[in-house]
Amino acid sequence: MNTNKKKAIPLFTIGGFALLIFVIVALAVNSEPRWVVKFDLNWISRIQTNITASKTSLIENLTLFGSAEVAIILTLIVVAILFILRKFVVGLWFGGTVLVCAVLMNTVLKHIFERPRPNFDRLIAETGFSFPSGHATGTTIFYGLAAMFLIFTVRQMWAKIVIGVVSLGWIFFILYSRVYLGVHYPTDVFGGFLFGIASIFISLGVYFLVREPLHNLLVKWRIKDRSVIK
Repeated sequence: MNTNKKKAIPLFTIGGFALLIFVIVALAVNSEPRWVVKFDLNWISRIQTNITASKTSLIENLTLFGSAEVAIILTLIVVAILFILRKFVVGLWFGGTVLVCAVLMNTVLKHIFERPRPNFDRLIAETGFSFPSGHATGTTIFYGLAAMFLIFTVRQMWAKIVIGVVSLGWIFFILYSRVYLGVHYPTDVFGGFLFGIASIFISLGVYFLVREPLHNLLVKWRIKDRSVIK
């Protein structure tokens, strides 16, 4: 078994497990048993505390950085930089993952489940279906992918830990913000997070399998790719 396959197998395993948990949560949300309602209401009551105008305004502004629109813009910037650096394989992988999983698949899933948004204690106006949360999915995939790319790039263990902690902290804040603002149930953001994690690890597994063949194909087409091939 070559090195790339050895790297891909644990990534597929983690991604597959996250996807399995997502399917379980999605099916539960679709049938809405009593425990789902109790879980959502319990966490909403915990999160929607000490509501103030200034706090709401701050969270509303910060949560914009977790929107699909911002994720697309940031992705285009990242891909453009990678292409300028001639890291075409990495750029195609990064951009393709965000586009397919965070945008297209999330939209498809929303229309499959068609879960209405909460209609109580809503602090801002929001439209569209509720499950899975687009902010949760997009934030997890974009910032999670960026963090994983940096973690694989840097050598210092302390830097890897800092990157992981900061990215997870930001992702969890976005999950919290959507429930605080009253536009999502906790199971919406949990489902988006799980789908995002599954997307990241499965995509990384695919990347390790296809990066060398894709790199060689670009070379054959006389396109000089500087993505790291190890």
